[in-house]
Amino acid sequence: MQKIFFLLCIVFIVAFLSSSPAFLTISLVAFFALAIYDSYLNKDFKVKWQNFIGNKSYVAATAIFFLIAYSGIYSELTPFYWDRVRVALPFLILPFAFSSLPKLSERQFQLVLYFLVISVSVASVATLANYLSDYAFYNKQLEYGRPIPTPIHHIRFSLLIAFTVAVGLWLLMKNVVYQYAWERWVLLGLIAFLFVFIHVLSVRSGIAVMYSTLFCLSLQYVFKTKKYILGGSVVLVIIAAPFLAYQLVPSFKNRIAYAVYDFQNMQKGNVKNFSDGERMISYEAGFQVGNRSPLLGVGIGDLDNEIRQFYAKKYPEFIVKRPHNQFIFFYAAIGIIGTIAFLIAFLIPFFHNSNFKDELILAFHIIVFLSFMVETTIGSAIGTAYYVFFLLFLLKQR
Repeated sequence: MQKIFFLLCIVFIVAFLSSSPAFLTISLVAFFALAIYDSYLNKDFKVKWQNFIGNKSYVAATAIFFLIAYSGIYSELTPFYWDRVRVALPFLILPFAFSSLPKLSERQFQLVLYFLVISVSVASVATLANYLSDYAFYNKQLEYGRPIPTPIHHIRFSLLIAFTVAVGLWLLMKNVVYQYAWERWVLLGLIAFLFVFIHVLSVRSGIAVMYSTLFCLSLQYVFKTKKYILGGSVVLVIIAAPFLAYQLVPSFKNRIAYAVYDFQNMQKGNVKNFSDGERMISYEAGFQVGNRSPLLGVGIGDLDNEIRQFYAKKYPEFIVKRPHNQFIFFYAAIGIIGTIAFLIAFLIPFFHNSNFKDELILAFHIIVFLSFMVETTIGSAIGTAYYVFFLLFLLKQR
């Protein structure tokens, strides 16, 4: 019975990742509660705890919570600090929960991924319908760098789509269907739709990580199978697709035009109200604040105030933005030592037991690592849930 509830919690988490942060939180809490209840019922908490601490990947994931929380020792316990701790809670509770609960069967694991493709496709269809309802307006908005409305933050949504495309291709290669052979054609259609739709959505970071991931997976496939002609053909398609999208997808063309316009203005020193220019200012803010205490950082609790003071002194007319880069954010908050520790904690699950050989784990880490370059991915509840859940879900099946 517990395994059924375990599977249901996972299905709800997958469903709400692309639609409802509130219900996602409830599902995560229920998942952890189920793990604690299962330990109480079977009176084997000590055994499960030993299994948990014996797994380097789970311990590394949990360590990220403490890296974020420990800086409260040398910084003010501001509302911003407690908000960061709240957002990081999945790092504390989910690794033990996944370690404690039973492993899904291979069939159940595949069907959860199958459901991911369906749920993200449904959310994408709803987003596309909203975009088409005022096609001219939203295309005009893209010319000014404003995103198409999405169920969750547009960057997180695009990352989820990119991962789902990789998952869909993996399911096709594994010949996974629920019941009928013709479902493969439906799955192929959904993958093609998501591939096209991410260009319509025109979130550059999502598109970039999708192509980077598909390129790396193609190389891995070639090395594994020695099918050089097929692999080379796929690489050529990956290279040609953005150029084709530029010609055929108006929203993508508008986004590229805005990116060029943004870059040209940044070269002239005009950065206010331009996304890339303001991102560069946020990087400068992160480095300047971090340089005040390079080893330990200023602490999560003081970071927000330090960033605001930087803007007030140097860019008073700008909207205050925290660094749009996960590593720069951590450099400012927890210093070089904390950032290196975070990078180690991030890489341990990737390299431990040669997990990088798994196609899905490879794809997931490429997507997350590249997202760190342009976003504080684990700086929001959705981003943290996305990272922690899929990391542990994929590791559980190894």
